[in-house]
Amino acid sequence: MIPERIDRYLRAHHPGCAHTTHLRTVAAQRLAAAEHVSGTRVAKTVVVSLDGALVLAVVGADRVVDLDVLRAASGAAQAGFVPEAAFARRFEPCEAGAEPPLGVFGLPIYVDAALAQQPWIVMRGGTHEDAVRLRTDEWLREEHAAVVDELGRART
Repeated sequence: MIPERIDRYLRAHHPGCAHTTHLRTVAAQRLAAAEHVSGTRVAKTVVVSLDGALVLAVVGADRVVDLDVLRAASGAAQAGFVPEAAFARRFEPCEAGAEPPLGVFGLPIYVDAALAQQPWIVMRGGTHEDAVRLRTDEWLREEHAAVVDELGRART
């Protein structure tokens, strides 16, 4: 079940979104499989520190965040991945690793241009069993997300 805080935010900011449930999946690519969609349409949220401030970097499930690109795009001097244990409380009541890329958390959102070009996306709904499908243009507009070319790169 989507946590109430996330559900309220979605109803207020994304009334046209669709909610689905599936078997528990932790990896973003497994979420894509559970939802029967390409990994290019699944928004994977990665918590990053830019000069000590938390931001959300969002790439397709088939990609990884390129910290050098994010650092350059944001103008930050330093960028680093943040371990789940260091930020989990910030995203309560979401399950660790199931944070949806939404403004409810008050963090800047940077999204890979390849994901931003998809007509619709799937994201976690705050748990590893819930997903939300919504129009990408609506999501970008409502979340004031900054689109960054080549933020995501292929896994090696």
